[in-house]
Amino acid sequence: MIGKQRERAVLVLADGERFDGFACGKRGVAVGEVCFNTSMTGYQEILTDPSYAGQIITMTYPEMGNYGVNPADVESRRVHATGMVVRETSPVPSSWRATATLEEFLQQQGVVAISGVDTRELTRHIRTHGAQSGAIVSPLEEESGIDTAHSAIAADPGIVGANLAGQVTCEGAYCWSGGVPESKSPGELPATPYQVVAYDFGVKESILRHLTAVGCEVVVVPADTPAETVMARKPDGIFLSNGPGDPSAVHSGIEAVRALVGHVPIFGICLGHQIMALALGAKTYKLKFGHRGGNQPVLDIDSGRVEITAQNHGFAVDKDTLPNDARVTHINLNDQTVEGFEHRDKLLFSVQYHPEASPGPHDAHPHFDRFAAMMKSHRYAV
Repeated sequence: MIGKQRERAVLVLADGERFDGFACGKRGVAVGEVCFNTSMTGYQEILTDPSYAGQIITMTYPEMGNYGVNPADVESRRVHATGMVVRETSPVPSSWRATATLEEFLQQQGVVAISGVDTRELTRHIRTHGAQSGAIVSPLEEESGIDTAHSAIAADPGIVGANLAGQVTCEGAYCWSGGVPESKSPGELPATPYQVVAYDFGVKESILRHLTAVGCEVVVVPADTPAETVMARKPDGIFLSNGPGDPSAVHSGIEAVRALVGHVPIFGICLGHQIMALALGAKTYKLKFGHRGGNQPVLDIDSGRVEITAQNHGFAVDKDTLPNDARVTHINLNDQTVEGFEHRDKLLFSVQYHPEASPGPHDAHPHFDRFAAMMKSHRYAV
């Protein structure tokens, strides 16, 4: 920023580690679990993904904002991340689609951020010591701001045990009318579209677009919607969305899914995958630093095919606690964690990663086709 003095800012972690930088975005204090995302692009989709509620995002790629932001590349109504950490932001976006710079977007959305941080050092610290609460103080006008950061961290309830899905879900049921992904044209839709009820635990709009693209009419319902209310809509299938926080804290969702299993096909993604496992009697646990980025390798056990996937989660399903009638179908090749399972007898399956990507590779898109095929099979079997 030539000709203008940059304001100092600081990121402080719960273990006392400190990272100095410059004020970016809204001025103020942000607190949350500090995590890192390895994607090189897609910062706007990441910021507006409700799965990041309660978290400060560190982007490992050194420059963010090269192509600016625009109204089309959002995944929800607003930014849900509590803060952002970057090495550098581009002051000039190089895209005809851009309507603002990344920093302008952060200011408009009220997001406290810090730039000028050695994000490689920060990422290595998180990998070594684990994800933990942290606070950004922007600007840091005097060293007493460090005390402010520690006070904010002490007051942060953390992610474990937090039902953040209840904080980001929709207020009431609604019919999705946002169309299909820009990269796809609607395929040959069935004469009677599949009626799908989607639980909103923090759903991304790109998921709803992909469901529409495979022939679904989608009604989105709040996270605490009872099973009987869902079945009263006579759905062809039920979708369990992604979302933030500890899956074991989403008690109403677990109870509802437990009651819905066996009635109609069910497909879950990310938090929905974890909730489905809990409904079947399995357990989940917190990962040391989670999987967040667009380059996670996943093995499809049946085909032997490796999918490069987009991921964003801090918890995982304990494979040793899955019931005998559930079969693991996908594993993460980096740490062997469960990335997908299906039921041997019931029409349900789920994946831990994001087949809709946005941002990320498109290797896993066929899971939406599988869900449509499952609903078609069930429709003509009853």
